[in-house]
Amino acid sequence: SLVSASATTSKSSKRRHLRKLGLAATPPAPPPEASVPATASASAADKPSRTIRRRALKQRAAQAKRAAAEKPKPKPKPRRAESSRSGSLPVLHEDQHVIAVDKPAGMLSHASEGDSSASLVDALAGRQVVAGHSPLSEEMLMPRLAPTGEPDSHIPRCVVHRLDRGTSGALLLAKTPQAEAALGAAFRSRTTAKRYIALLSGRPNPPRPVGGASARERPEAEGGGIAVEAPLGRDAARPGRSVVDAAGGKPASSVFRLHAYCAERRVALVSVDLLTGRLHQIRAHAAFLAAPVAADDAYDEAGGPAFRASLGVLAGVRRGRPLLHAWSMSVPHPAPAAPPLQVRAPLPPDMAALVERLWPELGLDPAAWPQLSLSQLETLETRAM
Repeated sequence: SLVSASATTSKSSKRRHLRKLGLAATPPAPPPEASVPATASASAADKPSRTIRRRALKQRAAQAKRAAAEKPKPKPKPRRAESSRSGSLPVLHEDQHVIAVDKPAGMLSHASEGDSSASLVDALAGRQVVAGHSPLSEEMLMPRLAPTGEPDSHIPRCVVHRLDRGTSGALLLAKTPQAEAALGAAFRSRTTAKRYIALLSGRPNPPRPVGGASARERPEAEGGGIAVEAPLGRDAARPGRSVVDAAGGKPASSVFRLHAYCAERRVALVSVDLLTGRLHQIRAHAAFLAAPVAADDAYDEAGGPAFRASLGVLAGVRRGRPLLHAWSMSVPHPAPAAPPLQVRAPLPPDMAALVERLWPELGLDPAAWPQLSLSQLETLETRAM
């Protein structure tokens, strides 16, 4: 115990002596901690706040999307027929109930979203002034309220039937709600008569019946011509086109009458009675007869451009212009006790030029054209060989 006490006293005296000399030992530094970069520590601190901000942004985006979906869509404004970029629109007939116009090829029957082209409805204000002329009301330019099945198109109430963009000819418009209802009922009940003029690439050849699709030559007692009964459906391989679908298509009936045939050029001149009104009916039925409408790229992908490059050049036939024309129309007049309305649209310049070149003796009045049978057509082709 004396030794331990002496050792303790000695250590204390030594520390006091060192302090007097200013050499007191500093306590040992604690072991260094692992160093953390300032940026990393800041990032770690910000991580929770960034996650919160991202969640908040996602929530706000979802709320905005729901609000947009629930917001009622504004009613489309009527198309104002204030001007026309296509010049004066020829009028075939006009009274206080209806307007019958001669639609040029290349003009839409009515406006469609995504297409800024001038439509026939846009051109109405610049139409030809004839007896019975009066402005079309805003009410009849408003879109039809009943579902149309066409979400991309706002069909004005005045439009009771349509022609394809590339087709020319007679088109009827309603000027009053009463005319709209009466004409719509007439087209649905098929109490109308429509005849088209077409140039075909090739000699019409009725194929053998396939399922519910058939084509036959009618006897003279029935008026002659080729009767086509071929249901049509949408072409899944080529959207926007029709195809003969004997199993699942909608009934479609047409009658093709032969008037002239140029064996050298393999071009036929026909008139077509449209007994039903399916999408591209005449064009699809002509293709079914192995004689598609001339210059029709949609139903004759190789022959259409070839026709334009040969005969089409002579008549100025443009792309997107199948040589099809709505020549005549007969409909019950919407006015009580009025006689049926009958209108005819003269052949357009491109088709008239080709008829005059291929058959100069024929003339340009389809009502005066002769009618040929299939056997006469075959004789003409045999003579040309």
